[in-house]
Amino acid sequence: MSYAAALAFDDWTATQPHLLAQARWHRDVSWSGHPLIPPWVNLNDVGLDRFFTRLDVAEQCWEWMQDEMRADYADPDVYWYVDPSAGDGVFYDLLPEGRRSGVEIVPGRAEFDCTDYLSWLPPSSQPSNRIAVIGNPPFGYRAWLALAFVNHSAVFADYIGMILPMAFQSDGKGSPKYRVHGAQLIRQEHLPVGSFCDDYGQPVQVNALWQIWRRGVNNRPPNSTCDQWVDLFTVDMRKERLCGQEKLAVADWFLQRTFYSEPPQLVRDFSEVRYVCGYGIIIKQDADDVTRCLSNIDWCDYSNLAAHNCRHISMYHIRQALIDSGFVDD
Repeated sequence: MSYAAALAFDDWTATQPHLLAQARWHRDVSWSGHPLIPPWVNLNDVGLDRFFTRLDVAEQCWEWMQDEMRADYADPDVYWYVDPSAGDGVFYDLLPEGRRSGVEIVPGRAEFDCTDYLSWLPPSSQPSNRIAVIGNPPFGYRAWLALAFVNHSAVFADYIGMILPMAFQSDGKGSPKYRVHGAQLIRQEHLPVGSFCDDYGQPVQVNALWQIWRRGVNNRPPNSTCDQWVDLFTVDMRKERLCGQEKLAVADWFLQRTFYSEPPQLVRDFSEVRYVCGYGIIIKQDADDVTRCLSNIDWCDYSNLAAHNCRHISMYHIRQALIDSGFVDD
């Protein structure tokens, strides 16, 4: 069945496996050599990442979007809206008729542009050149695909409102929010538990953010440092990411990276670190004071909640904990 025929076909359940496979093939062809696709991405490992937003959550996000536009003296009533991954139409149906486009790689509704969003551009025949993008894009491993959707949207949109993975809340130097080009973050909200479901209406437990971006320069604020007190390095014992073993003997302490309900404690030997990934801490001065500080930190306050309910500590969090305790470089 072709894409065109699928759009007019009523029995989605019967054709779903075929259409999903066809959509992946169509997407992979579009992504071949695409500048927004990182070279390390193996397309065979990238699914369609389909989860759908609850109506009440989409309504709240749409309300936040309009509030921010009005606060920025932008009239929502003159904008053309684009849903970049229209899915079942929960966002699309909230948008004003006659001023909306829905893009969706999997055939579903006749009014959607059935194509890859990263290769899509607003048609020249569109009545308004004032464009806002709103929706729930696929996330991808470590948020790479969500970042690609934001960056592509920033090419033509004045405002971008998207449900995004928890990685976008990070203030660490590798955070995806610092790799957005041509837009600046103006609002962020944490979405409630149970905001999503799958193709069959079953709940999907994914933690996520709602962020609103405005056309502009994405300036990263300058950070204080604590390099006079500590050096940090990553230790990972997974064979595909093996690193840090050569420094194990010189570390004063180790701290695990990932935890669930119980925050980690400093340990002397890396063998005590759970989940085989963490950080080595080399103390350069005031060892007792630095150790006392790090031993008393509540890492729930210095970590990010990830998509599946674990929490991640980054080097940024360790440094920020020290800086907030007064260990600040001259």
